[in-house]
Amino acid sequence: MQPDHASTLSRQLKQGFRWLRFEPALEAAYRADQFRANLRYLRVNIAILATLVFAVIQIDRIVMPDIRAAMPDAARLGVMLPLLGVAFAMTFLRGAGIWYPRVMAVLMAIALMGIAWVGLWAWGLGEARLFTRLIVATIAVYFVLGLPFRPALIVNLIAIAFYAVAAYSRSLPPTELIHNLSLLVLASAICATGAYNLERARRRAWVDSSLLGETALQDGLTGIHNRRRFDEHLHRVWHQGMREHKPLALLFADIDHFKKYNDRYGHQAGDEVMKAVAGVLARFARRPLDLAARYGGEEFAVILFDTSRDHAGRIGDEILQAVRDLGIPHADAGGSAVLTISIGIACVVPVARRSSTGFVQLADQALYMAKDAGRNRANVLEEEYEHMKTGYFRRHMTKGAGPAGQ
Repeated sequence: MQPDHASTLSRQLKQGFRWLRFEPALEAAYRADQFRANLRYLRVNIAILATLVFAVIQIDRIVMPDIRAAMPDAARLGVMLPLLGVAFAMTFLRGAGIWYPRVMAVLMAIALMGIAWVGLWAWGLGEARLFTRLIVATIAVYFVLGLPFRPALIVNLIAIAFYAVAAYSRSLPPTELIHNLSLLVLASAICATGAYNLERARRRAWVDSSLLGETALQDGLTGIHNRRRFDEHLHRVWHQGMREHKPLALLFADIDHFKKYNDRYGHQAGDEVMKAVAGVLARFARRPLDLAARYGGEEFAVILFDTSRDHAGRIGDEILQAVRDLGIPHADAGGSAVLTISIGIACVVPVARRSSTGFVQLADQALYMAKDAGRNRANVLEEEYEHMKTGYFRRHMTKGAGPAGQ
């Protein structure tokens, strides 16, 4: 998620969602989360519904023998069960969270029109009881098949309109037509009210839960993501990059001479510097799979997905300039009169022989090389070194020095 995701959630909560719609990015995230969360129950619901459809048709063989004689079981099973089979199979497809509601809405519109037609056909044979199946199907569309409120409402409105036209064309008596349409409208209205309130409650709960989760993954001082969020996101994009053969870039940024800054200007001023630098880094992590986080102390990290070495290098240079442009005075910065940072950049394509741990070590090594070269610069590494240790470990063991940020 984006660094400003929490503010987006807060704004959405303040604005409300009367029409059951979020801002586009939140809407996509909500639907994806809901589909994943309910996927297991959705498959169970579809399987149960298919079993019930089959059982009801078998019961019809006994209760309504005239219907069986006029329309073989295969004809009635040949509509609803294949549709439910397609719906069940779709839940296993990649990207099902996007396509399932759309395809399912079309399938159920066809199914409800088919049920309406069979009911009217049975009425012509003197059997009016099949009309109740349409009401049962209305309930299933709203609450069983995992359709959001809007598509479910549209499907049922289409079914009601179809039934009205088909019933009129088959010369259903006006009193019976009005009675049946009233029942359909009433059933749909009751279900729509319940479905609306249920989805609204789900959306509110999702926003509240997301806000709570974002707070837990947010650095309390700088407002960007914390180390826990960094570790989770790195694990995610590493495996995604491996699947899709996409390059990753990891930028480690460290504030130059930060201990000296705190000693001269005070820790409160140091906190403000941390916030300012974090704000700069967050501006360069705006894509869905990019992330800026506080890694620890005065060190920050930026993950860039699908980013080449050249592009990562340009981003590093732009970040350096953006921090200098803040114009924060730093009398003890050495060769600069303003606050600066150093950046180490690792660029790799995740493969089986690599690891995300080595990726982090590579960026850390690049950062210490930038520090050794004089600070206020970016250094890029692509090659992993066997048994490579972190830069701090090397310095500590060979020179006995403290962290380079001091």
